[in-house]
This record gives sequence, structure tokens and C-alpha cells, in this order.
Amino acid sequence: MALRRVTVLSAHATASGPYRSDKCDVEGVRLPWRRFPAAEPSTPSTLNFRTVAYEVKDGVAIITRNRPQVLNAVNFQVHCDMIAAFEQAENDDSVLCAVLIGAGRYFCSGADVTGKKDTYAIDDPPRVQQIKRVLSQYDPFDANTWSDVNMYDAWINFSKPLVIAVNGPAIGEGFTTLMLGDIIYAAESSFFWAPFARFGVVPEITSSISLAQRVGPMVASEMVLLSKKKTPEEMHRCGLVNEILPAGDSFLPSVLERVRAGLELSGAPEIRLKALRMMKGLLKNKAWREEMMAQNRLEQEMIRTRLRDGDQSANLKYYQAQMPKKK
Repeated sequence: MALRRVTVLSAHATASGPYRSDKCDVEGVRLPWRRFPAAEPSTPSTLNFRTVAYEVKDGVAIITRNRPQVLNAVNFQVHCDMIAAFEQAENDDSVLCAVLIGAGRYFCSGADVTGKKDTYAIDDPPRVQQIKRVLSQYDPFDANTWSDVNMYDAWINFSKPLVIAVNGPAIGEGFTTLMLGDIIYAAESSFFWAPFARFGVVPEITSSISLAQRVGPMVASEMVLLSKKKTPEEMHRCGLVNEILPAGDSFLPSVLERVRAGLELSGAPEIRLKALRMMKGLLKNKAWREEMMAQNRLEQEMIRTRLRDGDQSANLKYYQAQMPKKK
């Protein structure tokens, strides 16, 4: 019986086409990218995103939130750039794994609530333009048109290992991003804060259910209900963070060193990508993805209901007063 199982596993891993243990033929391209018109494959010259830095080194796609001037706060432009960046990492067979990090001293300070419009020195790549054309047709009653929903769906449906490198404080949306990471490394300078009760909206990125699963119900309740900040050491003890590493210039190289050493142990080069996709498909199967996407929509619908109820002005004013000062 054991030999038969090994034989079947080997057949899956060495199949000629891309294999995912949870993917049927009728699924086609994984969500959310199939919501957008097909594009020609991107080339390196078209991957200069406005708010996201993208590079591939030794089989690892390094995807960086790149708005350090606002502590990597997230807006519509970031949503569209991230969707395109993760699509590129998904479709590039030279990429075995993605590492998500922030530029500067913060991982992410949450949603950008300033309402200010940025100016950019470069044009959007063609793929981002296509994504924007679809998401600009905003329908308040259809979550499929919401840019944040689509960005979170991109992480939920990413079929390769997603390593999150928390290079500094992770606040609000920056913290709940971690719920979709497969492996998480944190810098000593980081902290973790979910101040959603302070401005009257629910946590997002599936964290309303996955946070308790990741850190336990007591810690999750303290973080969400009492807006309790947590240290890297506390998150490591809870099991959310795999390892705490020195902050600064050595942080990302230390993360990449661990990732590459792990990838070397992940099977022969000719089957490594197939094996990694298969293993992730077992850990996070289609049923899990569907549950997370449904929760993603529910959370965003509840957030928008709160804003439509007239709480927006008071919420944003209080939220901005609580955010760290930008330096």
C-alpha cells in the first residue's frame, strides 16, 4: 500500500502539464485573473509598477509594497499593481515562491485614508491598465468589481508558497495580510496591530475567522476587541511568526537565505514547481479557497455597510489620529 501511494504521488509530480491536486480542468485560469480580459504575457520591461517593486532572483519573486512615503499604506493603485504582480509570479514557471515585503521602515500601515491622489513618473504597464479598466466599472452591489476583494483573491488563489517578510510594523490591513501567508518571518523592529474597533469596521482579508485559527481565540479577541498591539516575540509564541530576524539591511537577505535553503530541499529541479504546487494544494485546497473568498466578500460588504451608515467621517478622523506619524 505504501509503495502504491508513492507511485501515485510520483506520477502526479512528474505529469507533463502543470498539476494542482485540487484543480479540475473546468477551473481554467485561477481566480481572480480570469475576471480580466486576456493579455499578452508580460516582459521584464512591462513590470515597472507604480507602487509595487517586482524582481525575480534565483527562482524567488520579491514583491515589495513601494510607498514608503506613506508607510506603504494601500490604495486602489496598490490593489491593481499587486494583482498584476502576483499574476506574473503565478504564470512564470521560473518562479518557485513569492516573498512579500515592504519598502522602508514599515511593512504596511494599513489602508490609505488620506484621500490624496498620488502623481507618478511612469505609466501603468499594459496589464495594470486592463485590470483598471475592469475595476473602474465599480458596482457597489457586486464585490467582484471591488479592487481590494480582487487583490485578496489573488493571494488566496496563489498556487505557490507565499512567504511574508514583515520588515517593520504591520498595522490594520498590513497585519491581516499575514493571514494568507504560508511562512512568516518578522524583523525585531516590527509590531502587530489590528485597531479595527477604533474605527468601527470589521477586520478584513479573511481575518475575522482566520486570525483565531492562527493565533488562538483568546489572543485574537484581545487584538481585535481591545486593539492590543503585539510584539514579534508574542506572535512567535502564538505560532503566527516562524522566526524573528535582525532588522535592517540584513533582514531580506536573511529571509531569502532561508527560502532558498528550503527550496533546495523541495525535490529535484525538474519536478520542484509541480511538487510545491501539489503540496500547497493539499494544505490549502479548493474548499479552503472558496471559503476564504466567501469570507473576503462578507467582510468587505460589512465594511461598506458601516461606511454607508454615515460613520465614515468620524471613523476616518479617529483612525488618522491614531496612526503613526509619517517621517
